Amino acid sequence: MTATDKAQIQARGFWVNDFDMTRLGFLVLSVEEHRAGLTFPDRTTALPGRVGTVALAREFESTPRRLVIMGNQLASSAAQLIEDVTALKQRCQEGTVEIRFSDNADRVYLCRAGKIVITPVSPALARSGKALHAIRLEMLAQDPLIYDRNGTVAGFSTAPAEMPLGTAPSLPTFRVHGPITSGWTLTYSDFRGDVKATQTLSSTVTLSSTQFATLDHELSNMATSTGGDLVAALSSTSDDPFFALDPQDGAGGSTGPWPTVQTNVTGMTGDAIYKRAYL
Repeated sequence: MTATDKAQIQARGFWVNDFDMTRLGFLVLSVEEHRAGLTFPDRTTALPGRVGTVALAREFESTPRRLVIMGNQLASSAAQLIEDVTALKQRCQEGTVEIRFSDNADRVYLCRAGKIVITPVSPALARSGKALHAIRLEMLAQDPLIYDRNGTVAGFSTAPAEMPLGTAPSLPTFRVHGPITSGWTLTYSDFRGDVKATQTLSSTVTLSSTQFATLDHELSNMATSTGGDLVAALSSTSDDPFFALDPQDGAGGSTGPWPTVQTNVTGMTGDAIYKRAYL
């Protein structure tokens, strides 16, 4: 492959699970929906005595995002083309994969392969001395949000700590560190200080100075570093205990102020670990 070929391919590349697909000779020609907004279901109903209709879908309920990647697979020979196309299919069909594009390489889509259409191109239509297939990749993102490639870690203690966000809610994992002798409460507030959610663990929960607890809000799971299950210790006084971090609880814009998290136990520290999400 010539230097010109490589330059053209690399200018329009994409990655699957951090593997640069341009290494297989794949040139992206166009992508559908990777910059589109979310598509919300149009589920409405009429109510007696009311003009028009009302929405039945939840406020933040969206249909999946369907990425359609059109491109050319270029190789120096027919045998190499078959090998590269086989590798492309394998990498795209490894279950849920992270996809990112060269025009915004720090953000990823979580996709599964829907359909891969491969159309051989006559050698007479390909560039001299090259073998070529036209390829259409349909990748379905059941979660239609776009995520930062790298996670955010925000520390907190008894003082309110801001949680910087994208434009969509993020489900965090909290890691809290001992020593803790009598349970704790995590409080989530908007940028004004109004409480939006609390997560209270029973006073019977303790952590030594070398132990920590992991609170996974995406999986609604809580456990100590020694394997103890904390879900049963969740107090009934908790309000929305597996809360999401929502940018609507911030002041708006990209610089905050943001919603906050804090604990009620002096000396207790923790980290919120999450990926910023975008519409």
